[in-house]
Amino acid sequence: MPNESSTVVATRPAARRGPRGVQLEDVLAAADALVAQGVKPTIERVRQHLGGGSPNTVSPMLDVWFERLPARLMGRPREPDEAEKVPLVLMQLWEAARREADQVQIQKSEAVRRQLELERAAIAQKEADLLQRERAFEQARVALDEALASSRQAVAAMEAQMHARHQEAARLLGDSEAEVRRLRKALEVTLKSKEDLREKAATDLEAKQRSAADAEERHLAQERRLLSEIDRERMATRQANAELAKEQKARAAESEASRTAMATAQQRLHEEQSARRTDAASWARQLLEAEVQLAARREREAAAEQRVADLASQLQRQAEQSDREITQLRESHAAAAAALRQLETKGIGEEKPQGARARRSLK
Repeated sequence: MPNESSTVVATRPAARRGPRGVQLEDVLAAADALVAQGVKPTIERVRQHLGGGSPNTVSPMLDVWFERLPARLMGRPREPDEAEKVPLVLMQLWEAARREADQVQIQKSEAVRRQLELERAAIAQKEADLLQRERAFEQARVALDEALASSRQAVAAMEAQMHARHQEAARLLGDSEAEVRRLRKALEVTLKSKEDLREKAATDLEAKQRSAADAEERHLAQERRLLSEIDRERMATRQANAELAKEQKARAAESEASRTAMATAQQRLHEEQSARRTDAASWARQLLEAEVQLAARREREAAAEQRVADLASQLQRQAEQSDREITQLRESHAAAAAALRQLETKGIGEEKPQGARARRSLK
């Protein structure tokens, strides 16, 4: 006698979907058919068996089938063939649940295996990353040690160079101070010599002026004397005109002698005037030469003072440049040391938690 499930499957089509949609009877029949085939009824399998249907509609109807199943299995049979049908349904349901559980267990085992493989690969990758980071840290530490040693050598060399520069600057400063003292002494000597020369020039000029004045006075006195003599001669000539008329021949010789004496006197006067002018020009040239020498000494003194100022400025700039270079080297040294300490601290801090996480993952 055919069982109820076979009867249900045979009397109902695979999909009863009309204008009214999926009904409870359709879902119950599909679940019975799936159990008869040896598979567990699920929402998706029921929908595939019916050929459609919304999961929201099939799910509550499938719950009704599961709720009625115990009553169908544990209830008293109404017909004689139900006693034979119940063990078969239980066996089919048990087989379906067992296969479903085996499939789930296989899937879980496969998932656990894949998860373990992924975790092992992740642990191996972490170990490789940690080893690579340790190597990079060691290389960076070695590089920083070398850079620090190089910086220390550079600082030592620069300090030695700065010390030598300071010594050279001190020597140059001492030489410049000695040169300044020498130039000041030379300036004092030059000033004293200039003052002496000025006093001598003034004295000589005063003497020349007195001499010129005396010469002028002598010339004027001689000119006055000659003019007085000429006047007297003229007066005597006018007084003797009457007599000269009578003695023209005798006086002609005397007249000629007088003209000769007058020409001689005038010639002497011109010579004295020319000598006075020559003396005055000579003293003017000497005074001009003294002023030129004084201006040249002033220029040398100004050049010496400018040289002293330039040397002092150059020494100041060298000292400032040396101080700036020492400051930069010290700052670079401090920055390198700080970077090395920070890298060592960071590497140690990262190594500890990563090692702990690796050990926990291995466990």
